[in-house]
Amino acid sequence: MTQRRMKLVAYLKTGPTASHAGGWRHPASALHDIFDPRRYEQLARTLEDARFDAGFFADTFGVPDVYGGDFRTYIERGGQISYLDPMLVLPLMARVTTHLGLGATLSTTFHPPYLLARMLASLDLLSEGRAAWNVVTSATDMEARNFGLDRLPPKELRYDQADEVLEACHALWECWDEDALVLDRESGIFADPDKIRYADYAGKWVRTRGPLAMPRSPQVRPVLLQAGASPRGREFAARWAEMIFATGGSKADSIAFTTDMRQRVVAAGRIDCPGCRRAAAQDRVSAAVLAQFLRVL
Repeated sequence: MTQRRMKLVAYLKTGPTASHAGGWRHPASALHDIFDPRRYEQLARTLEDARFDAGFFADTFGVPDVYGGDFRTYIERGGQISYLDPMLVLPLMARVTTHLGLGATLSTTFHPPYLLARMLASLDLLSEGRAAWNVVTSATDMEARNFGLDRLPPKELRYDQADEVLEACHALWECWDEDALVLDRESGIFADPDKIRYADYAGKWVRTRGPLAMPRSPQVRPVLLQAGASPRGREFAARWAEMIFATGGSKADSIAFTTDMRQRVVAAGRIDCPGCRRAAAQDRVSAAVLAQFLRVL
């Protein structure tokens, strides 16, 4: 009989509530420490003690104004708002844990690849190989307006751009060989320049020269999470994702989604990819490519 192990990943927000919009009103809900670093350290310890594989922060850029074209309701009722930047909170959580995977939501639409690659490699180094990236292309014009755009680009274009961002990030993460850092005081050699190269990535929308100004991180690249459900989003997931958010409304929906993603992953040639084997061997965030929040039993 095959033994199956459930993978547990916590959905988090840097604010008073994560999933239930009114959760902050519960008498046992802590409100005094929303901006206290110890809140997030305790959160990390709790997840690790409970044997969670990872926790990741959902995130958006701004305050939603979907009710009556105004942000009053979200602010007044304590809606799901990211009050802190997850990339500043996750190192606090890394410092007090040793096994917990640590993920952030970062947008390929608003972040250039060099910045993304640098931030995530830094987190991977500081956490000794526990970084994860929930890859999004962003979904609201509210966010677009915070970055000087009237509206988001069309979905198909956002995913085309995201493909290039991921290609560029991978090129940057590969700029340093594993043994490029020498640290030899006697010879005076800090790093071997012959084992470092330019990325020289040039796509239709994205260009970056590199190299990153840091050595290769323990994982080389973070574990990749993705939540796209549209045909183009599924195509993107089949190429890149190691964990896919599945939110089927019924057992039949979940079976159909899982079957479709299996077929797409096989077509993408990723069933035997080295990255999948490496991440699976580390036994953190599930990297089976078919990642399964709603595993059909």
